[in-house]
Amino acid sequence: MKKMSLDEFQDAVVELYQGEVMGEVLFNDMLTNFDDSHQRHKIASLLQLETETKARLRPLVVGLGIHPAELEKSRQVGHKFAEGLRDLSWVESMERLRDVVRQYVLRYREILAKAPSEYQAPVASMVLHEQALLRFTELELTGEVERSLDDVNAQLHWPLTNLIA
Repeated sequence: MKKMSLDEFQDAVVELYQGEVMGEVLFNDMLTNFDDSHQRHKIASLLQLETETKARLRPLVVGLGIHPAELEKSRQVGHKFAEGLRDLSWVESMERLRDVVRQYVLRYREILAKAPSEYQAPVASMVLHEQALLRFTELELTGEVERSLDDVNAQLHWPLTNLIA
């Protein structure tokens, strides 16, 4: 498979970075969708994952000469997605989230397959990031709620240990 040019890879890194911007807005907005403290804790943990991942990507972004600004259009996508979840149950929200995250897993795997060899590690970490989100939704949907944050928390430098009141 042909590797990406540097310009193509820079575009892919913008996509990865802005995806974290969108996810951060999404999960921040979702915090108001649920009254259950356990569910809010889980959403806050997903928010923490997006925030930490975005910060982890920023050196790559800047190192590639990409402006690190968070684009308003990325924020708007996050707001719009969260709004579409507002009146759904927890299960319905997890189903929608799962379906969207699956697409990101596939896209990020595609980027990984074509990324220049010197950038394989940071892109591979993004695949793992999306797989953790997917695994979270799948475990929530199969009732394995006690383990659903395991893959998420494994990636956090600052996991949330207390429930949000």
